[in-house]
Amino acid sequence: MDQERIKELYNYDEQYRDTIATVDEKGKRVWIYPKKPKGRYHNKRIVVSIVLLSILFAGPFIKIGGEPFLLLNIFERKFSILGAVFWPQDFFILALIAISFFVFVILFTVVFGRVWCGWACPQTLFMEMVFRKIEYWIDGDTGQQRKLKNMPWNAEKIRKRVLKHGIFALIAILIGHTVMAYLIGIDQVKEIVTQPPTEHLAGFLGLVAFSIIFYAVFAFLREQACVAICPYGRLQGVLLVKDSIAVMYDWLRGEPRGRMKKNEERSDKGDCIDCKLCVHVCPTGIDIRNGTQLECVNCTACIDACDDVMTKIGKPTGLIRPTSYSAIAEGRKKIFTPRV
Repeated sequence: MDQERIKELYNYDEQYRDTIATVDEKGKRVWIYPKKPKGRYHNKRIVVSIVLLSILFAGPFIKIGGEPFLLLNIFERKFSILGAVFWPQDFFILALIAISFFVFVILFTVVFGRVWCGWACPQTLFMEMVFRKIEYWIDGDTGQQRKLKNMPWNAEKIRKRVLKHGIFALIAILIGHTVMAYLIGIDQVKEIVTQPPTEHLAGFLGLVAFSIIFYAVFAFLREQACVAICPYGRLQGVLLVKDSIAVMYDWLRGEPRGRMKKNEERSDKGDCIDCKLCVHVCPTGIDIRNGTQLECVNCTACIDACDDVMTKIGKPTGLIRPTSYSAIAEGRKKIFTPRV
């Protein structure tokens, strides 16, 4: 592909490789207000989220052979995995388990990309399937949220802000207690909650700290945890290959993009009508049409948005789909490569 064609496909006035959508030219935070997603992939994510969150919250109460299902008590140096207890002298076993886990994560990422982030990561599950849903319920969709932000502090804005952040705080407290239960055990958490704080001062302060941290993450930090902080996200740059499965835009079919006009002859244009809905629904604010970007968490919201548009204009769905660069550019669908 020659340079002129590349410049035609991608607007190089927008240096998307050197900037991120959540920070402006002056380094100031740009808040993301993604449009409410809907579609078959989103419905599947809801089911997956309900299952995983149910397991997460039920985990501390599950015991196997009298031992916790999962316990990572670094304070007493006691670890329980599926009811099997490990002590410091069993470190070599934990090391083997950890190494096996990291190898699996690396191989999984090389093959399937960042699908963990969009479908199973607790950060994404809570942010998109819990906190964002509450935000849509109270503040409304993207346009209403922007309007509320720019609205003066009147009774309506105060009521909605207090209600939303009050619910956020309660959920953050619940998450904090759950995480603490995985660290010290559910029985110890019950004692901290039911007895005076002075009798378990360290544990009480731990619960407060976790609750504040989770509230700050989901109420204010939000997508920045995925975009700028998460080390796993940064690893995508060295783990992903051309054959890795990811959310991809089919540029061969979609370009040259252009707005659709009534009774227009589009034989010289691609299927993309440049509606930008794929951008509006993205929780990290990227344009998937620019190609693979580290900010993409493979949440598939853009796929649902694009499929809906393609259906309305009578075009085949799948302009944006889970596939690989090689599958689009070369028609080569190969999952297990020599690198794997």
